[in-house]
Amino acid sequence: MASPRILWVDLRFQRKQPSLYHHLAKKWTVCCTHESGRIINEIQKVAPVLLCFEYDYPDTHSLSILQQTLQLLPSTPIIMLTEQHSEALAVWALRNRVWDYLVKPLSHQELLKSAESSLSLPQTGLSGRQNSRVPNPIPAELRFNVQQRKMTLPARSFVEKHCHEKIAEKDVAQLCGMNTSTFSRAFKKEHGITFRDYLINYRIHRARELLQNPNVTIKDIAYTVGFHDPSYFTRMFRRMVGISPSCYHEKHKKTATR
Repeated sequence: MASPRILWVDLRFQRKQPSLYHHLAKKWTVCCTHESGRIINEIQKVAPVLLCFEYDYPDTHSLSILQQTLQLLPSTPIIMLTEQHSEALAVWALRNRVWDYLVKPLSHQELLKSAESSLSLPQTGLSGRQNSRVPNPIPAELRFNVQQRKMTLPARSFVEKHCHEKIAEKDVAQLCGMNTSTFSRAFKKEHGITFRDYLINYRIHRARELLQNPNVTIKDIAYTVGFHDPSYFTRMFRRMVGISPSCYHEKHKKTATR
């Protein structure tokens, strides 16, 4: 039986980091395109059963391309991946009937699980839900130019490389060439959340990845991702994940031993 074909549409502005498509290419046939003007041609050539749109910071134009594809293929699931932490963008994706909305960084297991889930559904099972796709207005917070979105990119890169260290917002603001108040407003506008919340979200995400190793300790993980108070780490983890890090760790230990 032929492998399901997936079309990966890379609409990132910055491509210094490798695309995530290679995680799916190990299991399925994945065709990639970076050119927004060739998406229709690629769809006709590939006849995909799943599409993945990868963004760093989507703008009006790139989101319009996604909307057009949704209208063109009302029964084909679409996964949207973005680095922008934005509640408004997540709601927009839901209202436009995007199959799954994933915020990077994410583990390859999360991506594979999302793809497997979408591919396991029969096309007829999707049609009833997706025939009602009606274009929704793009969130106002995304209606600014590319240059503005690049203002706080150094902050993101710094967090990814130094999340285990103590990070002061004033130092990150200086890295971006701004004072703290200007940086705070710019970061909230670009990401939809405050810098402090972004930092905590990133650290908890990294902790979830590391806790899948059955041989680590909760205390070691806390320090590795930048929480120098294990009890505070436990409180924040429980608040964001819904269970304690020890329960999360134990759950994955049992999974690994099956």
